This record gives sequence, C-alpha cells and structure tokens, in this order.
Amino acid sequence: MKYRKKPVEIEAIQFADDPDTLIKINDVLGLDPVRVSYKDPDNPVLNIPTLEGVMTAQVGDYIIKGVHGEFYPCKPDIFEETYEPSDIQVDGKLLAEKLAAPIKHEIDKQSRYAQRRKGFL
Repeated sequence: MKYRKKPVEIEAIQFADDPDTLIKINDVLGLDPVRVSYKDPDNPVLNIPTLEGVMTAQVGDYIIKGVHGEFYPCKPDIFEETYEPSDIQVDGKLLAEKLAAPIKHEIDKQSRYAQRRKGFL
C-alpha cells in the first residue's frame, strides 16, 4: 500500500554560525539552550536534542520544529525537496490553505466524478 505525506506547516531556520541566526533559533523555534560545539573551529556544529537523542547540525543544515514541538536537523537538499515556503500566516496557519482547502477538495471531487462518468476511474 502506498501513502502520501499530509501537508503540514513547520517552522525551520537554516543554521549559520552567527549571533543573529542563533538568536532566531532560540526565539523563533524555541530551542533553548542553543548549544554550538567548536571542537573543530572550521566546522562548528549545533547540538540538537531530538526524540532519538542528541543529533548535530552542520552550517547550512535546517533546524526543523515539528508539529509536536520536537526538533530535528535536515540537510539542505532534502529540505528543498520536501518543503516549500508558505504564504501569509494567520494564527500560525497558512491563510491560503485555510481558504483553498475546501475549494480544492470540491474541485478534486468534481474532477473524480467527471472521470468516473467518462470511464477513466
């Protein structure tokens, strides 16, 4: 059986080793405390407590706050394949999704009905 991911809106910030980004990770995502390791000064890593234990993010990785408030790192190429920027938000929800979801559902329903009538489904 095949499954499709439900559309979910997440919060994410791309990790950069600068004070502004670290403040955003703390303030916007709520990852507190923000712990950066400088064992290799040329390659700082961010230590992230996740449901699976502490994981590390390298500069350029995205830090994602999941739907249940959990955190996890994501490589940029995977992030870009999986997520896209959302539009205007109202109360943390995507306004376009609020307005378009019922309309899209009705259009899909009508399209499936028309295809069944033509014998395609």
